[in-house]
Amino acid sequence: MVDAVTGTKQLKEAFANSIEELPPVHGTPRLRIKKKDVPLVAHYLHTHPGLRGVLSLLWAVDHRPHEARYELYYLFTLADRRDWLLLCTDIHSDDRLFASITPHIHAAKWYEREIRDMFGLIPVGHPDMRRLVRHEHWPKGSHPLKKDFQWDTVLERVQGQYAFRHIEGEGVFEVPVGPIHAGIIEPGHFRFSVAGEPIMQLEIHHFWKHRGIEKLFEQQTLIAAVPLAERVSGDATVGHSLAYCQAVETVLCIDVPRRARYLRSLFLELERLHNHLGDVGAICNDTAYVLAHVHSSRLKERLMQLNDRLAGSRFLRGTMAIGGVTSDVSSLQRGEIVDVLDQIEKDFSELESIIFANASLTDRLETTGVLTERTAWDHGVVGVVGRASGIDQDVRRDRPFAAYDEVPPRAVLYRYGDVRARLRVRMDEIHESIRLIREICHKIPEGPLVVAPDHVPQPGEWALSAVEGWRGEILYFVMAGENGRIHRCKVRDPSFVNWPAIQWAVVGNIIPDFPLINKSFNLSYAGNDL
Repeated sequence: MVDAVTGTKQLKEAFANSIEELPPVHGTPRLRIKKKDVPLVAHYLHTHPGLRGVLSLLWAVDHRPHEARYELYYLFTLADRRDWLLLCTDIHSDDRLFASITPHIHAAKWYEREIRDMFGLIPVGHPDMRRLVRHEHWPKGSHPLKKDFQWDTVLERVQGQYAFRHIEGEGVFEVPVGPIHAGIIEPGHFRFSVAGEPIMQLEIHHFWKHRGIEKLFEQQTLIAAVPLAERVSGDATVGHSLAYCQAVETVLCIDVPRRARYLRSLFLELERLHNHLGDVGAICNDTAYVLAHVHSSRLKERLMQLNDRLAGSRFLRGTMAIGGVTSDVSSLQRGEIVDVLDQIEKDFSELESIIFANASLTDRLETTGVLTERTAWDHGVVGVVGRASGIDQDVRRDRPFAAYDEVPPRAVLYRYGDVRARLRVRMDEIHESIRLIREICHKIPEGPLVVAPDHVPQPGEWALSAVEGWRGEILYFVMAGENGRIHRCKVRDPSFVNWPAIQWAVVGNIIPDFPLINKSFNLSYAGNDL
């Protein structure tokens, strides 16, 4: 497998007349591609045996009014999952068309539909031109991320209807579920097509709670936007705020103090730990195994109470800041952390043995909701779901951030791709997070918690950032604007790339198994719908 530098040379040799090499940005190689040739280059990068680039992010930037153009960025991660390679192309402001890469790369499907909705740019050749983010009640021609669209615009409501795809045939029935559900979960619509009991097709219609997050970023300064990042997805407060901070720190040329980097890893692992504990119980609960759910909830609650004592927030909100952290952890508190984790690990190990000694439970989990490695790779699936399907990716190991270069994680990988595999990934990562936290508490150095920026970025300077959140890889692109403000902030929660994959994991299963499969993915509605 080749690195990004070699991959760049290979692409230039294969498409000499279509590619212009640009100076790298913060170590990421860049290639400007002629607009018409983007599908060919992307397909080559995706399928060549030595490259096998996975589309990790696709986004647009409106450079108006200073420049009469839009720009599209295609971020690929090469097969070894360590190197990024960035393709970009220009679209003149009087031209709304660009060639779709979705027929070649499945992972681009939602990205291109999102760009059409938010910018009014049309992916020619895309197999599904229905709206994605903008619901049918939005008036035609409203594209919120265009620079001439005001953030406080009040849209007129119009009538519209989503065109669901139907399977025709005798004995085929459609079963709609949602968007409003029992309990307190967020809205999401699922439409099943069944013939008898097996699911033939699942169509997901989400994006019911669009909050204009990326537009709101553009009203903020680089320094002041951390609280907004924390609120992208509340259960991933640390992951999102850390990813945002890292991108801004790169733009501002900030070297985060070593103690702060250790504390960032500590808070991130605590976030991973309490969420995984909750998920283990929730998966068992959807099999009616209430005992495991109750004990997992007890352990999660104990950990969240610890979070509250450490940071004043059960969800560790307010711990991240540009240049470091806001919350310190004393030696006495580190001792408390280790004591609590010792008891949690002891109790969880006992619970783990009980769970896998229950034959009726494991029978329900095995071969249910299988997501194959090939399907996961085609859709760019990340995180827990990806590692359960054989995708060997963990940003903490592959692109170390915070203190993970000094406290590296051990890889967790399964290949079965079923609910049991996704449960096992979480269980193994619980033990690994506990080990990492102990090591961090033991090794944490002395030093300052935060440093102030001393660099004023020029408009157009940008950076990318990746964090392995508890669900998976969180990505941020931040571009500086004028007067210290944000020109563009692109956010990608792992749920955005994992939601389409669940439509494949349910095929051939029965509808009563869907809540279990869905819970084993446990994706965010808020993080998906910005």
